[in-house]
Amino acid sequence: MGRPVVNTMDNLTVYFGLSLIQILDVDESNQVLKSSMWYHYQWTDVLLQWDPAQHNNITTVRVPSNNIWLPDILLYNFADDRLNEQRNALAVVDYNGNILWMPQAILRSSCTFNTKYFPFDVQFCWLKFGSWTYNGNKLNIEFVDQHSFDLSDYVTSNEWDITENKAVRNVKYYTCCPDPYPDLTFSLRLKRKTAFYTFILILPCLLLPQYGHDNAVHRVGLCSGKHVLSGRTGEQSAGLDARGK
Repeated sequence: MGRPVVNTMDNLTVYFGLSLIQILDVDESNQVLKSSMWYHYQWTDVLLQWDPAQHNNITTVRVPSNNIWLPDILLYNFADDRLNEQRNALAVVDYNGNILWMPQAILRSSCTFNTKYFPFDVQFCWLKFGSWTYNGNKLNIEFVDQHSFDLSDYVTSNEWDITENKAVRNVKYYTCCPDPYPDLTFSLRLKRKTAFYTFILILPCLLLPQYGHDNAVHRVGLCSGKHVLSGRTGEQSAGLDARGK
């Protein structure tokens, strides 16, 4: 199904946004951020226009998304073995051809995590979206509204605080092709909440010395994080061992 334009040389603009619902998992070992999102697409399909006066004054309809053209705006740094990242959702079409489509998605995106300063670490993750097949002369992409994640329905994480939330529009030119390729890149800066680790790791390390030399071995083992964080990554354990020594 081709782009919904009258002339094949016409440019079609798609407005795109993201609502962050929940940070589900930060997988340091596999370098993957798992998050729950709502996608927000808006565009105009000139082939889906009608006169309400000739159709019982119907001004909007809901149609299955697989029955209309959809923009192929995908997550570039996709890190999932699933073929489809979105749930099915109806598209809202009005008589002017304006379309609103807001599918839900569970995203697994690649992200470089540095746990050197665990549990006082700050992580930076980004999600890059753009058309997979169309260049910017065929399909332009712009923000729906705000240049950031929409956090209106965000479920606060027990482990991470969002200290920075922004998004930028980029235009790239590749050596293979002379045409522009726009993308929207959303980024998050996450700071780990240390209260939990303060009570189970740091505080015991401060209290144990009063129990004397006999507990030295246990003290080193605990403060290295081997007992408390045995389920975490080897990289984290190595960092904690160094600090324990």
